[in-house]
Amino acid sequence: MAEPLKILVIMGSVREGRMAEPVAHWVIEGAAERAALDLELIDLKDWDLPFYPFARPPAVGDYQDPLQLRWAEKIAGADGYILICPEYNHGIPAVLKNALDFVYAEWHRKPVTFVGYGGNGGARSIEQLTMVARELRMAPLEASVHIMSVWSKAAGGSFIPDGKDTRWIGHLYDELEWWGRTLKAGRDAAD
Repeated sequence: MAEPLKILVIMGSVREGRMAEPVAHWVIEGAAERAALDLELIDLKDWDLPFYPFARPPAVGDYQDPLQLRWAEKIAGADGYILICPEYNHGIPAVLKNALDFVYAEWHRKPVTFVGYGGNGGARSIEQLTMVARELRMAPLEASVHIMSVWSKAAGGSFIPDGKDTRWIGHLYDELEWWGRTLKAGRDAAD
């Protein structure tokens, strides 16, 4: 059996009382029985990345800042990503966009998918993130989860999915596994 794919689940909100946390835990718990996927939670609160302050753009590489180097190592070590992306004012939360912009080459040729919530199930946030992912040379997948009425699905600090959410998260895992394996083989062959 192949080694499991290392997938980072990045919470795209640092707000107090955020739904990103229970949604992210639901995503991780749902994948627990899938031997092919090893999910790790990344809370941007723990990283406290400043808004990009460095003179040299990330596309140049040559990172000097210790925090940027640690973030690059974390991102580079993954085979793919699930972004938990609320929609703030019809768009991407600034903290998530900043995390994506903080490094460059480490994202390349890896699948990314999205679990969105907010207006229209986070559709506008996901649409914008798809464009950003393409610029970072990631492979954004069609298999996203758009959670409608997320606050009505909260109970006791947990997220309680409906049948549609459950079906779509299963599809997300399936596609992430296939694309993760395929792109990993391609990256390995290119090395």
